[in-house]
Amino acid sequence: MSKPLAALFVDCDSYFASVEQHLDPALRGRPVGVAPVMAESSCCIAASYEAKAFGVKTGTPIYEAKKMCPGLICVLGRHNNYVEFHERILDEIDRHIPVTAVCSIDEMACALMKNEVSVARCTEIAKSIKAGLAKNIGEYVRCSIGIAPNKYLAKVATDLQKPDGLTVLQPQDLGRLLELKLRDLPGVGPNMENRLHHAGI
Repeated sequence: MSKPLAALFVDCDSYFASVEQHLDPALRGRPVGVAPVMAESSCCIAASYEAKAFGVKTGTPIYEAKKMCPGLICVLGRHNNYVEFHERILDEIDRHIPVTAVCSIDEMACALMKNEVSVARCTEIAKSIKAGLAKNIGEYVRCSIGIAPNKYLAKVATDLQKPDGLTVLQPQDLGRLLELKLRDLPGVGPNMENRLHHAGI
């Protein structure tokens, strides 16, 4: 018998940049790059989806990001704000379903109870989380939610539809993962990719 749905994973979209857009309305709808220090030699630690549309991503050097996206607005990262919003997001998710694992400042995992494993019920929970975040945290602090038979697959599911996505991966849906490259999977970097290729994977 196929393993039922068991995990719900919340991944905040462009978290640092989204918090900055929430706090400063002038940044909303505009390409934003968050930097640890205001220097051309620094790099983006987050990019808004407006900036990502130009190819800017985490790790892109600021000088290069400005060439890729001439209208890029660089802002200084404010870690205290990100921690504060992290705590608020955790509290909001806990109103809908207990958070069982905090995976990073912008990622949380929740275990589904037996009465929550139907597609209808877990989708309802996911939608209520999204609505709660929009109402009580801010419309610009959005998330993508993945639901799957385990936490790892639920995390993978969050990347299948972004931003503001909601993806349910049932056992019969796992064929969708064949479309992904190895580097698309969490935890697979260049070294692991080489090892997997040498193993014939």
